[in-house]
Amino acid sequence: MAGILNNKERIIDFLITEEGKRQASTGQMKIEYASFTDMHTFYTPSSSFGTGDPVALPTVAADASNRIYFEATPRHQDVVVPELEAGSSLRPFRTDDFEFEGKVIASGTFRVGFSERATLLTGSKITQESERSIEGITKNFNDWRLLSTIDPFSETSGFSLSIVTASFDITKSTKLGRTNTSEISLEDMPSLFSDRRFSHFSNFKYLPPINKPVPGQVEGSPIGKYARLNEGEILSLKDLENNLSDNQFVDIKFSETSRDNNLVGQIFEYSSLGVEKLSIVDFGEFGDNDPFSPGKRIFFVGKIRRDASGAETFMNIFTVVFD
Repeated sequence: MAGILNNKERIIDFLITEEGKRQASTGQMKIEYASFTDMHTFYTPSSSFGTGDPVALPTVAADASNRIYFEATPRHQDVVVPELEAGSSLRPFRTDDFEFEGKVIASGTFRVGFSERATLLTGSKITQESERSIEGITKNFNDWRLLSTIDPFSETSGFSLSIVTASFDITKSTKLGRTNTSEISLEDMPSLFSDRRFSHFSNFKYLPPINKPVPGQVEGSPIGKYARLNEGEILSLKDLENNLSDNQFVDIKFSETSRDNNLVGQIFEYSSLGVEKLSIVDFGEFGDNDPFSPGKRIFFVGKIRRDASGAETFMNIFTVVFD
Protein backbone atom coordinates (compact mmCIF):
# COMPACT_ATOMS: atom_id res chain seq x y z
CA MET A 1 0.00 0.00 0.00
CA ALA A 2 1.34 3.41 -0.96
CA GLY A 3 0.63 6.76 0.62
CA ILE A 4 1.14 10.34 -0.52
CA LEU A 5 4.00 12.19 1.14
CA ASN A 6 3.36 15.50 2.89
CA ASN A 7 6.03 17.68 1.30
CA LYS A 8 5.81 20.16 4.20
CA GLU A 9 6.90 17.58 6.76
CA ARG A 10 8.63 14.73 4.92
CA ILE A 11 11.42 15.37 2.45
CA ILE A 12 12.88 11.87 2.45
CA ASP A 13 11.33 8.45 2.89
CA PHE A 14 13.06 5.24 3.89
CA LEU A 15 12.12 1.63 4.45
CA ILE A 16 13.56 -1.55 5.91
CA THR A 17 13.78 -4.46 3.49
CA GLU A 18 11.95 -7.72 4.09
CA GLU A 19 15.23 -9.33 5.14
CA GLY A 20 15.84 -6.45 7.53
CA LYS A 21 12.41 -6.99 9.09
CA ARG A 22 13.15 -10.69 9.51
CA GLN A 23 16.44 -9.92 11.23
CA ALA A 24 14.77 -7.28 13.42
CA SER A 25 12.20 -9.85 14.60
CA THR A 26 15.03 -12.08 15.87
CA GLY A 27 17.17 -9.26 17.28
CA GLN A 28 19.86 -9.74 14.62
CA MET A 29 19.48 -6.57 12.57
CA LYS A 30 22.55 -4.36 12.49
CA ILE A 31 22.38 -1.34 10.22
CA GLU A 32 25.74 -0.73 8.56
CA TYR A 33 24.97 0.90 5.21
CA ALA A 34 22.29 3.10 3.69
CA SER A 35 21.69 3.82 0.01
CA PHE A 36 20.14 6.93 -1.53
CA THR A 37 18.24 7.00 -4.81
CA ASP A 38 16.16 9.49 -6.79
CA MET A 39 14.46 6.71 -8.75
CA HIS A 40 10.98 7.83 -7.67
CA THR A 41 11.36 11.42 -8.81
CA PHE A 42 11.81 13.14 -12.16
CA TYR A 43 13.38 16.36 -13.38
CA THR A 44 12.00 19.05 -15.67
CA PRO A 45 13.97 22.09 -16.79
CA SER A 46 12.97 25.59 -15.72
CA SER A 47 14.88 27.06 -18.69
CA SER A 48 16.99 25.75 -21.54
CA PHE A 49 19.64 26.57 -24.09
CA GLY A 50 18.87 27.13 -27.74
CA THR A 51 16.24 29.86 -27.35
CA GLY A 52 18.32 32.41 -29.24
CA ASP A 53 18.36 34.71 -26.23
CA PRO A 54 22.01 35.57 -25.40
CA VAL A 55 21.09 36.08 -21.74
CA ALA A 56 19.07 32.84 -21.41
CA LEU A 57 19.70 30.97 -18.16
CA PRO A 58 21.36 27.54 -18.24
CA THR A 59 19.22 24.45 -17.72
CA VAL A 60 18.28 23.88 -14.06
CA ALA A 61 15.77 21.61 -12.36
CA ALA A 62 12.33 23.12 -11.82
CA ASP A 63 10.93 23.62 -8.32
CA ALA A 64 9.53 20.29 -7.10
CA SER A 65 8.01 21.42 -3.79
CA ASN A 66 4.39 21.28 -5.06
CA ARG A 67 4.56 17.86 -6.70
CA ILE A 68 2.83 14.77 -5.39
CA TYR A 69 5.09 11.85 -4.52
CA PHE A 70 4.20 8.34 -3.50
CA GLU A 71 5.58 6.59 -0.47
CA ALA A 72 8.49 4.20 -1.01
CA THR A 73 7.45 0.54 -1.11
CA PRO A 74 9.38 -2.77 -0.98
CA ARG A 75 10.41 -4.24 -4.33
CA HIS A 76 12.09 -7.48 -5.34
CA GLN A 77 15.08 -5.39 -6.45
CA ASP A 78 15.83 -4.72 -2.77
CA VAL A 79 17.74 -8.04 -2.59
CA VAL A 80 21.19 -8.02 -4.18
CA VAL A 81 22.95 -10.10 -1.50
CA PRO A 82 20.78 -13.20 -0.94
CA GLU A 83 20.97 -14.55 2.61
CA LEU A 84 21.56 -18.18 3.53
CA GLU A 85 19.46 -20.45 5.69
CA ALA A 86 21.15 -23.09 7.84
CA GLY A 87 22.49 -25.70 5.44
CA SER A 88 23.47 -23.17 2.74
CA SER A 89 19.98 -22.94 1.18
CA LEU A 90 18.99 -19.54 -0.22
CA ARG A 91 16.19 -17.58 1.36
CA PRO A 92 13.47 -16.74 -1.20
CA PHE A 93 14.27 -13.86 -3.54
CA ARG A 94 13.65 -13.01 -7.17
CA THR A 95 14.86 -11.04 -10.17
CA ASP A 96 12.94 -9.92 -13.25
CA ASP A 97 13.17 -13.37 -14.87
CA PHE A 98 13.96 -15.86 -12.09
CA GLU A 99 12.81 -16.84 -8.64
CA PHE A 100 15.04 -18.62 -6.11
CA GLU A 101 14.05 -20.59 -3.04
CA GLY A 102 16.33 -23.02 -1.26
CA LYS A 103 18.27 -24.65 -4.11
CA VAL A 104 15.39 -24.44 -6.59
CA ILE A 105 15.17 -21.98 -9.50
CA ALA A 106 12.01 -21.09 -11.40
CA SER A 107 11.81 -19.00 -14.56
CA GLY A 108 9.12 -17.39 -16.66
CA THR A 109 6.21 -15.06 -16.02
CA PHE A 110 5.28 -15.21 -12.36
CA ARG A 111 1.92 -13.43 -12.37
CA VAL A 112 -0.76 -13.77 -15.02
CA GLY A 113 -4.01 -12.03 -14.01
CA PHE A 114 -4.82 -13.31 -10.54
CA SER A 115 -2.71 -16.48 -10.86
CA GLU A 116 1.01 -17.13 -10.69
CA ARG A 117 2.92 -19.32 -13.06
CA ALA A 118 6.51 -20.49 -13.00
CA THR A 119 8.60 -23.13 -14.73
CA LEU A 120 10.97 -25.03 -12.46
CA LEU A 121 14.44 -25.51 -13.91
CA THR A 122 15.81 -29.04 -13.66
CA GLY A 123 18.85 -30.96 -14.88
CA SER A 124 20.97 -29.28 -17.55
CA LYS A 125 18.60 -26.29 -17.78
CA ILE A 126 19.91 -25.07 -14.41
CA THR A 127 23.50 -24.74 -15.63
CA GLN A 128 22.38 -23.40 -19.01
CA GLU A 129 20.60 -20.50 -17.30
CA SER A 130 23.29 -19.91 -14.67
CA GLU A 131 24.85 -16.85 -16.30
CA ARG A 132 21.52 -15.17 -17.07
CA SER A 133 20.14 -15.81 -13.59
CA ILE A 134 23.23 -14.31 -11.93
CA GLU A 135 23.02 -11.27 -14.20
CA GLY A 136 19.53 -10.75 -12.78
CA ILE A 137 21.06 -10.06 -9.35
CA THR A 138 23.32 -7.43 -10.90
CA LYS A 139 20.29 -5.89 -12.60
CA ASN A 140 18.57 -5.68 -9.21
CA PHE A 141 21.46 -3.52 -8.04
CA ASN A 142 21.41 -1.35 -11.16
CA ASP A 143 17.66 -0.83 -10.70
CA TRP A 144 18.35 0.87 -7.37
CA ARG A 145 19.63 3.82 -9.44
CA LEU A 146 21.82 5.01 -6.60
CA LEU A 147 22.96 8.61 -6.33
CA SER A 148 26.70 8.80 -6.92
CA THR A 149 29.52 11.22 -7.60
CA ILE A 150 32.06 10.97 -10.39
CA ASP A 151 35.62 11.20 -9.07
CA PRO A 152 37.25 14.06 -11.05
CA PHE A 153 40.73 12.93 -10.01
CA SER A 154 40.39 9.33 -11.21
CA GLU A 155 41.60 8.35 -14.67
CA THR A 156 39.27 5.32 -14.75
CA SER A 157 35.77 4.77 -13.44
CA GLY A 158 34.84 1.47 -15.10
CA PHE A 159 35.53 -2.08 -14.02
CA SER A 160 37.26 -4.77 -16.05
CA LEU A 161 39.36 -7.87 -15.32
CA SER A 162 42.40 -9.32 -17.02
CA ILE A 163 40.52 -12.64 -17.40
CA VAL A 164 36.84 -13.46 -16.94
CA THR A 165 37.05 -17.24 -16.46
CA ALA A 166 39.39 -19.53 -14.52
CA SER A 167 39.75 -23.30 -14.74
CA PHE A 168 41.16 -25.85 -12.32
CA ASP A 169 42.08 -29.45 -13.02
CA ILE A 170 40.43 -31.60 -10.34
CA THR A 171 41.16 -35.32 -10.63
CA LYS A 172 41.29 -38.32 -8.32
CA SER A 173 44.99 -37.60 -7.71
CA THR A 174 44.38 -33.99 -6.67
CA LYS A 175 45.44 -33.38 -3.09
CA LEU A 176 42.86 -31.91 -0.76
CA GLY A 177 44.27 -29.36 1.67
CA ARG A 178 47.25 -30.63 3.63
CA THR A 179 46.48 -34.31 3.09
CA ASN A 180 48.05 -36.73 0.64
CA THR A 181 44.79 -38.19 -0.56
CA SER A 182 42.06 -37.09 -2.96
CA GLU A 183 39.27 -38.23 -0.64
CA ILE A 184 38.47 -36.98 2.87
CA SER A 185 35.69 -38.23 5.10
CA LEU A 186 33.52 -35.51 6.61
CA GLU A 187 33.95 -37.21 9.97
CA ASP A 188 37.74 -36.79 9.75
CA MET A 189 37.62 -33.05 9.08
CA PRO A 190 37.91 -30.56 11.98
CA SER A 191 34.69 -28.90 13.16
CA LEU A 192 34.31 -25.12 13.12
CA PHE A 193 35.62 -24.82 16.68
CA SER A 194 38.75 -26.79 15.75
CA ASP A 195 39.36 -25.36 12.29
CA ARG A 196 42.28 -22.94 12.02
CA ARG A 197 40.33 -20.85 9.52
CA PHE A 198 38.09 -19.68 12.38
CA SER A 199 40.80 -19.34 15.03
CA HIS A 200 40.96 -15.53 14.70
CA PHE A 201 37.36 -15.12 15.95
CA SER A 202 37.13 -14.55 19.71
CA ASN A 203 34.38 -17.12 20.24
CA PHE A 204 36.39 -19.79 18.38
CA LYS A 205 39.65 -19.38 20.29
CA TYR A 206 41.01 -22.05 22.60
CA LEU A 207 40.19 -20.94 26.15
CA PRO A 208 41.07 -23.50 28.83
CA PRO A 209 39.01 -23.07 32.03
CA ILE A 210 40.75 -21.18 34.82
CA ASN A 211 39.98 -20.19 38.40
CA LYS A 212 39.00 -16.66 39.32
CA PRO A 213 42.16 -14.59 40.07
CA VAL A 214 42.90 -14.16 43.75
CA PRO A 215 43.51 -10.63 45.09
CA GLY A 216 46.84 -9.30 43.89
CA GLN A 217 47.02 -11.53 40.77
CA VAL A 218 46.07 -10.62 37.22
CA GLU A 219 45.30 -14.11 35.94
CA GLY A 220 43.71 -17.10 37.58
CA SER A 221 45.30 -20.54 37.84
CA PRO A 222 44.20 -23.36 35.45
CA ILE A 223 41.50 -25.63 36.79
CA GLY A 224 43.26 -28.60 35.23
CA LYS A 225 45.21 -29.83 32.21
CA TYR A 226 43.08 -29.96 29.10
CA ALA A 227 44.32 -31.12 25.72
CA ARG A 228 44.17 -28.53 22.93
CA LEU A 229 42.24 -30.33 20.21
CA ASN A 230 41.88 -27.49 17.71
CA GLU A 231 44.40 -26.82 14.95
CA GLY A 232 47.27 -24.38 15.36
CA GLU A 233 46.52 -20.80 14.40
CA ILE A 234 47.77 -19.16 11.20
CA LEU A 235 49.72 -16.28 12.68
CA SER A 236 51.43 -14.78 9.63
CA LEU A 237 51.17 -14.45 5.88
CA LYS A 238 54.12 -16.82 5.58
CA ASP A 239 52.19 -19.52 7.48
CA LEU A 240 49.28 -19.12 5.08
CA GLU A 241 51.49 -19.21 1.98
CA ASN A 242 53.15 -22.41 3.23
CA ASN A 243 49.71 -23.91 3.78
CA LEU A 244 48.68 -23.07 0.20
CA SER A 245 52.01 -23.74 -1.51
CA ASP A 246 50.94 -26.94 -3.30
CA ASN A 247 47.53 -25.69 -4.43
CA GLN A 248 46.57 -24.61 -7.93
CA PHE A 249 46.08 -20.87 -8.37
CA VAL A 250 45.09 -18.23 -10.93
CA ASP A 251 46.08 -14.54 -10.90
CA ILE A 252 43.33 -12.09 -11.84
CA LYS A 253 44.23 -8.42 -12.22
CA PHE A 254 41.87 -5.46 -12.04
CA SER A 255 42.83 -3.82 -15.34
CA GLU A 256 40.38 -0.97 -14.76
CA THR A 257 38.73 0.15 -11.53
CA SER A 258 38.07 3.22 -9.40
CA ARG A 259 40.49 4.68 -6.86
CA ASP A 260 38.38 3.43 -3.95
CA ASN A 261 38.10 -0.02 -5.55
CA ASN A 262 34.99 -0.90 -3.51
CA LEU A 263 33.97 -4.45 -4.37
CA VAL A 264 30.95 -6.61 -3.58
CA GLY A 265 31.45 -10.29 -4.30
CA GLN A 266 29.22 -13.37 -4.13
CA ILE A 267 30.00 -16.92 -5.19
CA PHE A 268 27.37 -19.39 -6.39
CA GLU A 269 27.65 -23.04 -7.37
CA TYR A 270 25.39 -24.37 -10.12
CA SER A 271 24.82 -28.04 -10.85
CA SER A 272 22.07 -30.25 -12.21
CA LEU A 273 20.78 -30.54 -8.61
CA GLY A 274 20.20 -26.81 -8.18
CA VAL A 275 21.98 -23.65 -7.05
CA GLU A 276 23.91 -23.11 -3.85
CA LYS A 277 25.54 -19.98 -2.50
CA LEU A 278 28.95 -20.70 -1.03
CA SER A 279 29.94 -19.48 2.43
CA ILE A 280 32.80 -16.98 2.76
CA VAL A 281 35.04 -16.63 5.82
CA ASP A 282 36.79 -13.26 6.16
CA PHE A 283 40.19 -14.23 7.57
CA GLY A 284 41.38 -10.65 7.89
CA GLU A 285 44.33 -8.71 6.51
CA PHE A 286 48.01 -9.62 6.74
CA GLY A 287 50.80 -7.11 6.33
CA ASP A 288 53.57 -7.46 3.76
CA ASN A 289 56.51 -5.37 2.56
CA ASP A 290 54.90 -4.11 -0.66
CA PRO A 291 55.20 -0.27 -0.63
CA PHE A 292 52.68 0.16 -3.48
CA SER A 293 49.97 -2.22 -2.21
CA PRO A 294 50.54 -2.90 1.49
CA GLY A 295 48.72 -5.85 2.99
CA LYS A 296 46.75 -8.82 1.67
CA ARG A 297 43.11 -9.60 2.53
CA ILE A 298 42.28 -13.31 2.82
CA PHE A 299 38.92 -15.03 2.27
CA PHE A 300 38.13 -18.75 2.53
CA VAL A 301 35.29 -19.98 0.29
CA GLY A 302 33.47 -23.26 0.79
CA LYS A 303 30.46 -25.09 2.22
CA ILE A 304 29.27 -25.80 5.77
CA ARG A 305 28.03 -29.32 6.44
CA ARG A 306 27.05 -31.29 9.56
CA ASP A 307 28.81 -34.54 10.40
CA ALA A 308 27.20 -37.61 12.01
CA SER A 309 27.57 -36.10 15.50
CA GLY A 310 25.83 -32.86 14.45
CA ALA A 311 28.99 -30.73 14.51
CA GLU A 312 29.26 -28.11 11.75
CA THR A 313 32.28 -28.49 9.45
CA PHE A 314 33.62 -25.99 6.93
CA MET A 315 34.68 -27.59 3.64
CA ASN A 316 37.14 -25.15 2.10
CA ILE A 317 36.99 -25.23 -1.72
CA PHE A 318 39.34 -22.39 -2.57
CA THR A 319 41.03 -19.35 -1.05
CA VAL A 320 40.80 -15.79 -2.37
CA VAL A 321 43.70 -13.39 -1.75
CA PHE A 322 43.19 -9.69 -2.49
CA ASP A 323 46.49 -7.84 -2.83
